[in-house]
Amino acid sequence: MRSLYRTVSGRWPESLTRAHFRDAAAIALTIGAVGISYGTISQASGFVMWQTVLLAALATSGAAELTFVGVIAAGGAPIFAVLGGLLVNSRNFAFGLGAGEYVPRGWRRFFAAHLVNDETIAFARSVRGRTQRWQHFVLMGALLFPAWVAGAALGQFLGSIIDADALGLDVAFPIILFCLVVQDLKNPLLAIMAAGGSLLAVAATPVLPMGLGAVASLVILIPAASFLWTRSRIRRDRTKKGDSA
Repeated sequence: MRSLYRTVSGRWPESLTRAHFRDAAAIALTIGAVGISYGTISQASGFVMWQTVLLAALATSGAAELTFVGVIAAGGAPIFAVLGGLLVNSRNFAFGLGAGEYVPRGWRRFFAAHLVNDETIAFARSVRGRTQRWQHFVLMGALLFPAWVAGAALGQFLGSIIDADALGLDVAFPIILFCLVVQDLKNPLLAIMAAGGSLLAVAATPVLPMGLGAVASLVILIPAASFLWTRSRIRRDRTKKGDSA
């Protein structure tokens, strides 16, 4: 892990405190518990242990795995299950754009791409600075990945005796993510985007297949990008006029 954490100066990250490890571990344990819920659902849908664990390891998403399992359990063709999972995971495109500013180039970028998800991005954004965000991203990913896969395996094993719906672990996701990104909401533009995206997701959820309401909220990026581009162009024009004067 030392090579993953290596920064521009080549030093071991001193900014990661015991509190950071504690927070990341708490989130990872919660995600592991959600993985148990996924494992029980997968077992109830007819998947065997190796299929449940392999899907959890390759997708590492949560929503994509549940979408895939749900389509197969409903009698859908595997190709449609894959397409459904990819569509739900398309939100990672936006996450990847944000992570690109602090993920180092080289082989570590390919490693990081697999760990891009809601929790790792939100945990990275809870701090400031390119190096600090990369360190937090790796820490969260290194703890979350094994917790998710282990939780899925345990859920598959205990599937015959645990009622997944009774666990109520679906509430954990939004609470964790809100606590991690609340600092960003102090930015007026980000707060407006978050509110607009949330409204779009809520409005789209009743009319779209499971998991696609959140994907639909990404539409808010279009007017936001247009606003930023227009503001940047106006500032550039003002700068040119000032220089010419």
